[in-house]
Amino acid sequence: MADRLAGRLSWTTLRPLFWVLAAVYAGHLGWRWLDFPRPWWVRHYLDDLLCLPLVLTATLFVLRFFYGAQVRLSGYQVAFTVLYFSLAFEIFFPQFMPRYTGDWVDAMLYAAGGIIFYRFLNK
Repeated sequence: MADRLAGRLSWTTLRPLFWVLAAVYAGHLGWRWLDFPRPWWVRHYLDDLLCLPLVLTATLFVLRFFYGAQVRLSGYQVAFTVLYFSLAFEIFFPQFMPRYTGDWVDAMLYAAGGIIFYRFLNK
């Protein structure tokens, strides 16, 4: 049974660009954990840029497991995800949780990440 389930996985969803972005994110996590000094743009904006390509690719991987390898996310679905993340993390959460701060640049980076996903990873 496990071989049938593994056969349903569409490994081509995880394109080389996804692995590069995941490695950059893992490297940034290690850099932060080691407490090395980072440029301000890396400290404040890199995670926001990498967020949607990684999340949407993982979502597409799961969707293709259940519905087949032909599944793609539409532009409307990607735009909805950009809007959802922007509203949640830049407007809603900062009002109730001091850990979050609202920043319009982050919303722009979510949009750029959505474009990167739609153009290069949503094949």
